[in-house]
Amino acid sequence: MPKPKPRERVALFFTGGTITMKPASGQKGVAPSRAFERFFSELDPLVKTIQLEPLSWANLPSPHMTPEKMFQLAKDVDQKLRDPACMGAVVIHGTDVLVESAYMADLVVETEKPVIFTGSMRYYSEAGYDGIRNLLNGIKACLLPMPPEHNVALLMTDRIFSVREVIKVNALKMDAFEAPESGPVAYVAGDTLLLTRGSLTSASPKRPRIRTRAIESRVALVSCYTGMDDGLIRHLHQTGVSGLVVEGFGAGNVPPGIVSALEKMIHEKIPVVLTTQCAEGRVWPIYGYPGGGADLVKKGVLLGGRLTGAKARILLMAALGAGMDVPRIRELFENVF
Repeated sequence: MPKPKPRERVALFFTGGTITMKPASGQKGVAPSRAFERFFSELDPLVKTIQLEPLSWANLPSPHMTPEKMFQLAKDVDQKLRDPACMGAVVIHGTDVLVESAYMADLVVETEKPVIFTGSMRYYSEAGYDGIRNLLNGIKACLLPMPPEHNVALLMTDRIFSVREVIKVNALKMDAFEAPESGPVAYVAGDTLLLTRGSLTSASPKRPRIRTRAIESRVALVSCYTGMDDGLIRHLHQTGVSGLVVEGFGAGNVPPGIVSALEKMIHEKIPVVLTTQCAEGRVWPIYGYPGGGADLVKKGVLLGGRLTGAKARILLMAALGAGMDVPRIRELFENVF
């Protein structure tokens, strides 16, 4: 009698989030619960042909995640996927900083196996709960061919996004995630994926991999505001930051009052990266007035391309952790997105 074919195995990394939250007894609002085992038991009958390996990594609300935890999570996922029998991993995560954790994994995970980040916009006992569907689709995605440049991806509401392109655009809607200007890389259709673009193109750069054993935690992120002076930048400099990301206006322009403070950091070889507060477009050195993008580039500021400030910070943390100097970091940012 022939032996039964072994079931394909997918690891489920549970980190917490709305997906298992419930109303707290005697309190307003919902809070983390211990529903993961019950959640898994409901899921198991729906995937009879797949062996699921649940890993209770943490039970954290999304805002409680830190870059250090994101880095460790990425390393743990990478380690698990070295097992030849494991086809891929689904990471269950709160949605507030889901994009940042996914981007960290995109940078430091070395495997080419699928790593799908997902979560839920509605809590466990809420009408219209989306958690089970998102997780089921994430499992399916692990067993289907993904373009290698998008093997670390974010899946929500039947759409798969490149983590370099996706942002959270709505605080409450089910369709909370979008990739402005580029859209999803695939849609879930039954038991298959419909790719919206072919493999490696100029519009889809190869996924960068930063080999590092640690990240540099002392990287700050500052969003500019009108009339801003140099007090905040000087304070950050004095506290010993190793890098700074500045979210500027428009194509990357900042109030003139902070320029001298940025110059002092650059003079000490502290990398300063410029991004935009806009949801679409990118930073570009157009304006040569004090604080304009062209003026800042001339002074040594690095351009963050289309990355959000949060993603640029994650990238700078990983680059500094890998021991890169400013010229190498500049090259990295010029080519990553």
